[in-house]
Amino acid sequence: MKASFLAVLFALPMVFFTGCNKEEENSKTVSLNDVQLQVSFGRDKAASVATVANAMTYETPENYYVALKKVALKGTQGSPDFVLFETNSLSTSLVFDFTDTETVHSLLTGTQIPEGEYNGVELEIYYLQMNIALATTDRGVEWRNVRIYLSDDAETEDGLHQPGDMTQINEGQEIGWLLGEGQVPNMDPVSPRSAAYTQNGDGSTWYDFAGKSGEIYGPFGDVEFMNTASHPVYRTTVDFTLVDNGGTTLILDFNVNHCWQFDDKSGDGVFGASDLDPLDPTRWNMALPVMTVTLQ
Repeated sequence: MKASFLAVLFALPMVFFTGCNKEEENSKTVSLNDVQLQVSFGRDKAASVATVANAMTYETPENYYVALKKVALKGTQGSPDFVLFETNSLSTSLVFDFTDTETVHSLLTGTQIPEGEYNGVELEIYYLQMNIALATTDRGVEWRNVRIYLSDDAETEDGLHQPGDMTQINEGQEIGWLLGEGQVPNMDPVSPRSAAYTQNGDGSTWYDFAGKSGEIYGPFGDVEFMNTASHPVYRTTVDFTLVDNGGTTLILDFNVNHCWQFDDKSGDGVFGASDLDPLDPTRWNMALPVMTVTLQ
């Protein structure tokens, strides 16, 4: 692939999903051959970390999948945005899988980046997927491959999912919905969706995902995300001043350390049936990864 040119602005602060990094000074032009995606798990991969009383418990997953519908470089100083790829539907999103920090995926898919000035990356995310530990009453702790939807195919493609849906994946196949009604004691997946996300017979709400309107949605019990996320496709723009190591590859790094977060009411360090109570809702959340941008 021929090298193309990226004029990078170093005047703006780097903005993560949830934080920020040091600024680099002085604008310059660099040769860019590729844009790649990688994942950092952190030093305590798969380890639960107990926190102070009444705070969330954090866990780093064993693996990490992200389904992207669109990735685009955001142009500035008169440069147009450049789309690396954009799929026609949520169901055809490109899925990138990571089991270690050495895995790297190119996002160019045969495209070539034109000369221009860019200061951000726009991402449209369909779902996140990872292995997490769930504690059952009868069978002990089980590792489940869990998918968390950030975007909605129910409105756009006559699909089955809304943002906040949590499903279990076995051998690549979706076998049912998690953390809904009727799953105590063993946290087994429930199907169809309406059987999992409904109201109890007594009128109390058990994580009432089925009753959500287009304006009321979100992953798990994360009210802030529920009220602020874009809809029906989850979209975020990461502005950057990149870390320049003098290379020709732009690397987007997703740091997923401690991204699975839950209210461990039982105190056993694992999210499970004993933590769920529809009358005293348990908090749980899959935090979006912190993203850094590096020229390597």
